[in-house]
Amino acid sequence: MSTSSKSLVLKHISVEIKGQQILDDASVELDEGRIYTILGPSGVGKTSLLKVVAGLLPFSSGTMTLGGNEFNPNEHIIGLVPQSYGLLPWQTAFESVSSAYKISHNKKKLTAQEERLLTQLFSDMALMEQKDKYPSQLSGGQQQRVSIARAFATGGDFLLMDEPFSALDSLSREKAQQLFLRRWLKGPKTTLFITHDVEEAVFLGQTILLMGDREGITIEAIENPVFDPYATSLEIKNHDDFYPLVERLRKELHNHDK
Repeated sequence: MSTSSKSLVLKHISVEIKGQQILDDASVELDEGRIYTILGPSGVGKTSLLKVVAGLLPFSSGTMTLGGNEFNPNEHIIGLVPQSYGLLPWQTAFESVSSAYKISHNKKKLTAQEERLLTQLFSDMALMEQKDKYPSQLSGGQQQRVSIARAFATGGDFLLMDEPFSALDSLSREKAQQLFLRRWLKGPKTTLFITHDVEEAVFLGQTILLMGDREGITIEAIENPVFDPYATSLEIKNHDDFYPLVERLRKELHNHDK
């Protein structure tokens, strides 16, 4: 893995809650502007790792640095996409996204240019017809795409996604994956993407982080030879290396889950 001058480096991170070790001695280096998909057995600490980076979970030992300096998440704008969508029932889709933009940019009102930027974001996420609808009027896939649009609207340096597509059917998931990549290409963010789906990890991850528990948390970084954000999922699946990599990851996950 090449080292960026703005690499986020976690060294020997441990998290303890009420005497229980949630994350133990985890280390990983994240280069700027790359997508990292995270795989691992249940309970290994995937979401805890994400929460540490987001500043939502304090760590008991270890260090986090960005470009060699101490990393304080509270000093950065971080886009977060939860599994539960996190949309407020009284806000329309556009209100939800514009509120995130205004908060992150310390604005009380959008300019005409900013409205056009957010409208383009809705277009990129195939949500133009849903702009003025409330969450109860949206399908699960549409709600998730609004949640992703909201995270992109923050304009932050980091994008953290916790199994965002797990509740979607296969067609909605493929559409959301493709739209996410298309928008990400317009301004690549350092992205951490938790998934339990091995094929999704291979489709979306430039680097796949495989987490395991062997007397401390191990995180193996696997460079993905089939990653192509311009390709469709079918084109990726037709790549000679796709299924061998999927099978390798499944075997390693099975070994970690013993």
